[in-house]
Amino acid sequence: FALAVALRCCCFLFLLLVISSLALLQLFWSSSSNSQNLKNNSKLQQIVLPRSKMGAKSELFGVFRVYWSLLLGNIVEWYEFAVYGYLATHLETHFFRGSAVGVWLGFSVTFLARPLGGILLGWVGDRYGRSVSVNLSIIGMLIGTCGQGLLPTLDCGISWLGNIGLVLLIIFRFIQGLSAAGEVSTITSYLAEVSSPSILSRGTALVNVTASVGFLLAQFVCFLLETIFGSSGVEQFAWRIPFLLAIVPGGIAVIGRRGIPESAMFLEAQEKCEGGAAHEAIFSKLKHACKYWPNMLLTFGAVTTFAVLQYGCLVWVQTFLATHGASKDHQMVVGLITRCLQIVLGLPVGWLSDIVGVGWMMTISAGLTMISGLPLWCVVASHPANLLATSLAFGLGFGLLGTLTGSILFHFIVEMFPTEVRNTSIGLAYNVGFAIFGGLAPFEATLLYKAHWTGPGFLYMFAGFAGLISMLLCRHLQKSGTLQIPYIREAPYFGVVGPAAKVAEKMSAPLDGEEEAEAKMSV
Repeated sequence: FALAVALRCCCFLFLLLVISSLALLQLFWSSSSNSQNLKNNSKLQQIVLPRSKMGAKSELFGVFRVYWSLLLGNIVEWYEFAVYGYLATHLETHFFRGSAVGVWLGFSVTFLARPLGGILLGWVGDRYGRSVSVNLSIIGMLIGTCGQGLLPTLDCGISWLGNIGLVLLIIFRFIQGLSAAGEVSTITSYLAEVSSPSILSRGTALVNVTASVGFLLAQFVCFLLETIFGSSGVEQFAWRIPFLLAIVPGGIAVIGRRGIPESAMFLEAQEKCEGGAAHEAIFSKLKHACKYWPNMLLTFGAVTTFAVLQYGCLVWVQTFLATHGASKDHQMVVGLITRCLQIVLGLPVGWLSDIVGVGWMMTISAGLTMISGLPLWCVVASHPANLLATSLAFGLGFGLLGTLTGSILFHFIVEMFPTEVRNTSIGLAYNVGFAIFGGLAPFEATLLYKAHWTGPGFLYMFAGFAGLISMLLCRHLQKSGTLQIPYIREAPYFGVVGPAAKVAEKMSAPLDGEEEAEAKMSV
């Protein structure tokens, strides 16, 4: 036993050394090349700008061809998050002494770390470049995930060692949260800034499409392990395998991200700032970002709908089905339906948003969630072992709601903030919203179900209501000209009408010398 523990610790330390070395090398490489990228700004713009003359398919393919490592890293990120949820019943035994509430509190630790990670890595992305931030985030995700697969458990026979395993699990979950926060905010900014305005919703929809691929892969791996080793084998040792498998695609993503160029929009913003906002210290950058607090509040509300659906429904309900009579095949089928819908329909929903506007699409998706959340849950809760009922209500119903909301959420968020503080602002607003409403959603759903079997349905209704109120308020503020929204593509959104048109015209007009000096001073 002592030899096994020592070997496991040595493997982890070696893995940590290798990944940390890669992180330092990548940071040095990216920092040294960032100044060179600034010098080649005009050359990069000549490469990026002509894409507007290309067809939508060619533009999307061009984004994928250059930034595939971003999308692969996003798959790994959400795979790692989903693995914990799908293995919750096993982790409950190994680390939390059979407490369902405890295992979901452990899950929420990751989300509590996300605001801090969003601020730190968001600031790195705004100051040193998006490429530096995404490389640090993927390396941190690998450390946090692989570390969880090497921990001692309560079954080892030594109570203090099992307690150490629990503490380390919480620490690795915290590291995972720090890294994931920076990953999602930077990738969202990256894809928005390199996609042409005509395909902006489709470009940012790739974030949710690849996230769904990660969730689907996590479910498939866990299902495959159950098939090969059986429940007892997974319970004994095979639960570690999904965590350790992340090193393969994660390593490929780390290597692929070494050569990705900065976005022309970011480089242009850095040149305009001339050492001002581009080189702000972290607290100054945070203070600058907080000037957009109305935009952040609107983002909180919009994030609520998707965060609760993603973790309080699409992840938590899988565990609910597992403990209420649904077989492994049953869980696999309904999970496959939800994730395949998001993968297959993600780009079509983005295309629709590019036509009618992301503001209207967000309003529709939030309203549908508010109306249908409770009845869909009642069907699932009443017939958890019925494949047809759960396939229609959970797989198709909640799957469509998740598709409508998740496919366009990231476009909505990037439109809320200007380029010079976009990474930091998204890192703060998106991750605070997810920490409060997403990370705690499985815990809340568990408590609400214990209070009354319809409780989770009211949670889903609340999520839709919060998103709907945010979108109606957003519409009012834009129409009255009180708030400048959006920052990248003026139309289609809600449609620029009334005083908002004057605001947009003023923002797009060139500044005279006095106004330009005043703008630089305010930055």
